[in-house]
This record gives sequence, C-alpha cells and structure tokens, in this order.
Amino acid sequence: SHSSHKGGSSDELRKDLSRASHSSHKVSVLVPLPEEEHAALHDMFTKAEQIQEAERRKQQALEHKMQYCAKVVMDMTSQQGEFILDWVMAVVISLNAIVIAVQMDHEDGSAPWFAADVIFSVLFLAELILKCRLRGLHNLFCGKGCEANWFDAALVLLDLTYLGATSLLPDDERVAIKDIPQAGLIRILRLLKLARLLRIMRTEMAKDLVSMVQGMAGGFPTLLSAMALFFLVMYSAALFFKEFFGKHEIQNVHEYFNTVPRSMLTTFRCAFGDCTTNGGVPIFEYVQDAYGSAASLLYCLFVFTITVGLLNVIAAIFVESTMTAASKLDKEKREERQRDSKLWNTRMTKLVRMMVAKCCPDLKGPLSENVTGVYELFVQNDIIDEVVSTPDGCQALLDLDLGTNDHPYLSDILDADNVGGSRVTEFIDGIRRLRGDPRRSDI
Repeated sequence: SHSSHKGGSSDELRKDLSRASHSSHKVSVLVPLPEEEHAALHDMFTKAEQIQEAERRKQQALEHKMQYCAKVVMDMTSQQGEFILDWVMAVVISLNAIVIAVQMDHEDGSAPWFAADVIFSVLFLAELILKCRLRGLHNLFCGKGCEANWFDAALVLLDLTYLGATSLLPDDERVAIKDIPQAGLIRILRLLKLARLLRIMRTEMAKDLVSMVQGMAGGFPTLLSAMALFFLVMYSAALFFKEFFGKHEIQNVHEYFNTVPRSMLTTFRCAFGDCTTNGGVPIFEYVQDAYGSAASLLYCLFVFTITVGLLNVIAAIFVESTMTAASKLDKEKREERQRDSKLWNTRMTKLVRMMVAKCCPDLKGPLSENVTGVYELFVQNDIIDEVVSTPDGCQALLDLDLGTNDHPYLSDILDADNVGGSRVTEFIDGIRRLRGDPRRSDI
C-alpha cells in the first residue's frame, strides 16, 4: 500500500514537471529575446530608410528632368520651336482631316461634332498665337513665308466666325445649317492646310514626294496655258458638231449635240475615247448611217488630231516646264547652301580640326585660341587623304556639295605647286573654289 502510494506520487511529480517544462517552452516562444527584437527593429528601420531614399531619388530625378526640359525650352531658338510646333500641328491637321471626312458622312448637328470643331479651332488659334510669340507679329505677317501665315489667319478667323454664329443657334437650326453649302466649304478650306505638311517633309524619304509637288507647282502656269488651248479646240469643235449634227432629229445623235454646252461635253468625251450614248452605243455609228462617210472621216481626223497631236504636244511641253522648274528649284537650293555661313564654318572647322589632330597632336584647346599655329600649319597630302577617307571627313565634304568622285584626288587638286602638301589657308580656299558649278574665274 505504501509502495503504491509512493508510485502514484512519483507519477504525479513527473506530470507536474512535464507541465512546467511545457509551460516554460511556450513562454520562450511567445516572448522574443532582446537580440531578436533589436534585429527586427534594425530590419524595419533599414527597409523604411531604403524606401524613403528610393522615393527621394525618384523625386530628385523628376526634378532634374523638369529642370532639364525647362532649360531646353529656354535655350531653344525660335526656329527650333517653330519646327517642333509644325510637327505637332502636322498631327493635329491630319486628325482634323480624318474627323472632317467622318463628319461629312455622319454629321447630325449634335454636340460632339460641334465640340470637335471647337477643339480644332482653338488648337489652330493657339498655333497662331505661339507663332506670334516665337517670331513676332511683324515677321509673321510681313516676313518670309507670310502668305501661308495670312492664309492660316484667314482660316482661323473664318472658323471662329462660323462657330460663333452657329453656337448662338438652337439645336434644330444647327442641324439645318449643315446643309448650307457655305458651311461645308469652310470645312473643305481647312483641308488646304494639309499643304503646310510639305514644309516639314525634309527627310530623304519625302525627297521624291517634295520634288514631284514642287515640279507640279512650277509647271502649273504651263498647265493653265494647256487648259486654255484645249478649251479653245474643244469649243471650236463643239460649235462645228452642233451646226452639223444638232439640227436634225436623229436618234442617239440629236440629243447629244442639240445645245452648245451639251455638244462641248460630248466632244470632250469623244476626245478621250468615250464617244457613246448613255446606253453604251457608239454615237458615230448613227452619224455614219445618217450623214455618210464624210462625217465619219471628219470624226477620225478629229480624234487623230487630238490624241496624237494636241495631247502629246501638251504633255511634252508640260514635262519640259516641270523639269525646268525642278532644275531651277534644285539650283536655288544649292545656291542657298553655298550662302549658308553656318554650314561653311562648322564643316570647314571640323575638317581643319581633324587635320590639326593628325599633324600636331600637342596643339590642344579651341582652334580660336591657336589661330597662329593653325595658320602656319603645312598639311601633307597623305594626311589630307587620310582625313578625307574617314566617315566624318567624307560627310563634311558631302555637306559642302563636294561629290565623292573628287575625294580621292582632292589632295592633288589642292596641291597646285606639287610641293607635297598645302597650307590650311590654301586648303580652305581650294574647297571654297570647288563648291558649286564650274566658273571661268576658277581657272
């Protein structure tokens, strides 16, 4: 009995020790050690500081970008600003052309279409104000290219007048006004602003397009003369056909020559091979039956004279005038490049700097501070050939209108005394003489 009581006491003791051990284990899990608390605080503070530092650097980078953009805008010249403005407005004009096309098919006088017109009008007005700010009012309307600026101002004024008048009308009257031809004419006039896109198409991809448009513009006076000549011929032939074929009531003949305007239209169609009735029957088959072979022979002579003679002569003269206009424009561009002092100074300075770097590596600093040393410099022919053969040197000569055919022989051309080289001043004077078309004074 005593031993069993003793055994029970030992079991209870072991259970108490086990509970105590389990309780102490729970306390050690729930209550962290001081080192762990210190590490957790350090980790939290470190992450927070890293986030704050990243945000500070991001804000600082944004401020630097804004300062850089502001500096670029402040240092931008009026020409650069106007060029960027032209590119932005090119996108606006293209969008306006698309909106006008959609508006013509689906316009119902509703507020969204009116709002679109207002937005584009405000953008065009803002463009005009910015250009006044960049170039000044006098230079904008009295300087170079003032005709296009006057046209833009007239379009803006016409637009604002039209929108101001329609904004005062009720919705039902605004829907009715869209049927007035003058309202559609104003929208069509906006499309003429697309011609302004040609001013910024100065890349190599648009070179052929610009040449064709400029050629068409140069040959337009000849085209007007050709239209006048063709009209006189058509008018004379129409009077002749009216007199012979428009007096008698002949089926499929009389109704096409009974009046002078109708006879001119039929004559014009016959000149281009469409000499049929509205049912597709040839008119002069009926002329043959009614008036005989003489009338058919007259028609054959008319068609041959127009197609082989008149149209070919007009085409030849128009092509000649177009090519002449294109050549004249190309010559004017070359002369403008030759008068460009900025282009000359920058490209020649680049070539001289490259020769100085190869002849006198010890000559440091800007060339403007070493004019005496550069003036006395004698450049060997092999150095000139080496400079010309580099991509930068070749491009500089191309910018100065010196073709690649002259590059391999440039040193020999400039070395007129056969001394094996040239002074820098002789090199500059020789390049100047080689530019442009050959002249008697070059000999």
